[in-house]
Amino acid sequence: MKKMIGLATLLLLVLSFLAADAKKEALESLDAAKAFLTKGDYAKATDEMNYAQSKISEIMAEDLLKHIPEKPEGFTFESKEASSLGQAGAIIASANAVAAVGHYSKGNSTFDITITMGGAVGQAGSLMSGLASMFGGMATGTTQVRVKGYTGTQEFDKSSQSGSITLKVGEKISVIVSGDDIKSPDQLKALAEQIDLALLEKSF
Repeated sequence: MKKMIGLATLLLLVLSFLAADAKKEALESLDAAKAFLTKGDYAKATDEMNYAQSKISEIMAEDLLKHIPEKPEGFTFESKEASSLGQAGAIIASANAVAAVGHYSKGNSTFDITITMGGAVGQAGSLMSGLASMFGGMATGTTQVRVKGYTGTQEFDKSSQSGSITLKVGEKISVIVSGDDIKSPDQLKALAEQIDLALLEKSF
């Protein structure tokens, strides 16, 4: 047990150093961008600002990861990871988008929690909620749902025993809880309710 605690402490220290390095690099790039801008070298100034943004996105992705529950009641936590979409996000006009994903299981069922923020990706919750409102749940297996006061859409396919809940949290954050080999969409809601949505919105 002591060994596990020691490893966890070491991991936290490593993550804090990485975050500090990313912040340092971002500040250095911003200073370089100012210098190039003063000289009239706009191309290099843009490159430096883009690099600074990528580092800021890395920091924000790690911050998002803190909102992935690691001890969900009734579910087994498997793993989690965070990333900045970077150039891949730029393809869909979301160059600043970041994401954190948590993986879970319960018996034979598997679940994912995906939290995204920024650009078109982060606004997915708003888009899905709006469409559901417009069409009033006309799509088979699609209904509106509320989780801890936040409105979203719930989709469930009985034949494939799979589904998802997409929630809008704030202006640019979406939370998607998806599951496979599930008996009921209630399992999705049960996992979604274990995310501190109010804290997530307040933090960003």
